[in-house]
Formats: sequence, C-alpha cells, structure tokens
Amino acid sequence: MAKYAVIKEDIQRRLLNGEWAEGYRLPSSREFALYYDSSVNTIEKAIKELAEEGWLIRDSRRGTFMNKGKQSLQVGTRLVAAFVFGIDNPVWATALRGVEDVLFLKGYNLLSSSDDRNLQKLESLVRSAVERKVEGVILSPFMSQGHEEINDRIFSLLEHNGIKHVSLDRMVYNTDIPYVTSDNIAGAYNLTKMLIERGHRRILFIKNSNISTVNERLLGFKQAILDSNLEYNDEFEVFIPTQYEDFTDEFDRYCEFLRKKMKEMRFTAVFTANDQIAEAALRSFENLNYRIPEDVSLVTYDAENLNRIHKVNVTGVNQPFYEMGQCAARLLLNLIDSTEEQYSYGQVCNSKIYIGDSVHSIPT
Repeated sequence: MAKYAVIKEDIQRRLLNGEWAEGYRLPSSREFALYYDSSVNTIEKAIKELAEEGWLIRDSRRGTFMNKGKQSLQVGTRLVAAFVFGIDNPVWATALRGVEDVLFLKGYNLLSSSDDRNLQKLESLVRSAVERKVEGVILSPFMSQGHEEINDRIFSLLEHNGIKHVSLDRMVYNTDIPYVTSDNIAGAYNLTKMLIERGHRRILFIKNSNISTVNERLLGFKQAILDSNLEYNDEFEVFIPTQYEDFTDEFDRYCEFLRKKMKEMRFTAVFTANDQIAEAALRSFENLNYRIPEDVSLVTYDAENLNRIHKVNVTGVNQPFYEMGQCAARLLLNLIDSTEEQYSYGQVCNSKIYIGDSVHSIPT
C-alpha cells in the first residue's frame, strides 16, 4: 500500500476515534509531515482525498477541520467484524480496505483485527465480537490439520447467536458457509500453460497444505498439462506438510527438506502454491547454486507480495484482494439484510498474471 494511503487511513481512524473535537483545527500539512516522517506532498495527497470523500473541510484562511456531518454518520452505526491473518501483510490490509469501503457506504462500522495466525486468539476475537453485538463476521478460517474442533466452536458460536458470516479467500470443506475467493483453477491453469508454451515439460508443483485454494491451484496445474497432451506424473507433485499454513517457525526445516528433494529430481521449472513457499524455493535455489531463470524457471501465486518484500521480479498470479474484500462485504450485507432463506454460495474474483523475469524459454 502506498505511504499516502497508510497515512490517510491513520488520519481517518483518528477522526473516527474523536482525536480532534468539533471545531478544532487539524495540524498543518507540515506538522503532519513531521509526525509521519513524510513529505508535505505525500500529506497533501492524503488530505486532499479525505476532503474529496467528505471527511475534512479545507479553508484557505482558517485551515483544515473535521466534517461534522461525516462524523455524525459514524455515531451509532451498525457493526461488522473482520479478522485476517495479519493486518501488517499488504494483501490482507488491502482486503480490509475493500471491506471497509463497502461497509461505510451502507452505514456500518468495521471492527478489524489480526489473529496473527493463532487459532486461540481468533476464537477470543470472535467471542469478543459476539459480545459487542456485531451483525456479521468476515474471517479467513484456519485450515491446518488438527484445528477442526476450535473451528467448529467458532462457527457454532456465530450460528447460535444468529450472526451471519462469510469466509474470505478460501472455502471451508463440508460446510455451507458462503465464501469469496479468487479464480485459483484458472489462474494456475494459465500460469502452467505459459510454462508449457515456453518449452517446459518437467515442472514441480510445491505445496505445504491441502486447503481449498491450494488444491484448486493444483487442479489447474494438472488440467493445463493434460490439455497440452502431456502425461501427468505424480512425481512432480511435491507436498511438504507443515504444522501451520504460515510455517515461519518451520521455515529452515522446510527449506532444507525442499533442497534435498530438488537435488534428487530433474526439472526445468517450479510452480509454488504461495509466496512463502516461493521464498523457500529461492533459498533452496541459492543453496544449490541454481540461477533464475538460466538454470531453473520459477512462478508463484501472490507474486506481488513476494517481489515487494524480497526485491525480486518473479512471474506469477496476483490475487485481487481489494475486490475480494469488497465482494465479501457485499455478500455479508446481503445475508444480513435478506428476509428470505439463503443458500450456500461462493463468489470468485478474477486474478491477473504478472510477467517478471523468472521464466526462461527452452527448446522443445
């Protein structure tokens, strides 16, 4: 997220929290620039958008003030909660922005928090949301093995209290919980097709879990190979299971296992199911002295996040997290406002392929 957007959201939060009372002049752009350690131009962009959206009123002589009318709309509004794996992660922050933008227009406040990939914390957050009388919840359920019992408690708690809920980014198997995700099958299919068209025949697909999104990507990978009249070999499905989806605490072990696996196999390209696995692949390549793309090509899901953090330029699929957040909010509001019985359904948002410099064509 651009720095001005981060500053804009923080000023908006401070407005909603009542930091500046009615009639109180906000700090000048220069004062804000010092506070946020930013340039005046960046502050001006944030302030300008807040004024255009009605949050602020600017007077060339008196300064900048909170818009009383906008603030009054927030008082006593209805409440929805959204919980994601990590607000500090740009993709989840973007999804929350999409949720909030839809909710605001409908007179809802958003209670958002990060569960830090801790299932006990998520359960505590949901219980707190129930106590605060939220009307709906958007969450990204944990799908790690062995956590079914707590997940069942969370969903039962929401259902018992009549709170509508939507799953963001993945579907929950064996339930009728509505969900919003991206076109994982099509995205993986198109990415694999691109590798095949560039001459690759021995492609590893690396995953660490069996959640719905990963299995859909694997399905797209398989279908692209079969549709290209090539033989599919299960040998190229590399499943290295981890205790949690986010395997930060297991990262070194994962990299070592992956390095050994790669050393045993012959391949020309690697498709990683997410950006964290791509990071592990990059380290394994380095340890094996494999150059990208001269020795091996690499594609991944959530390439934008990987490239931003690690300053690389890997080809891959970028999911539309802002749009997914918007769709999840609209779906939830439909569930809340509908007086008719709702049937389970999902919504799929279109992803895009980013072309970096990590894929090399080879002769066929």
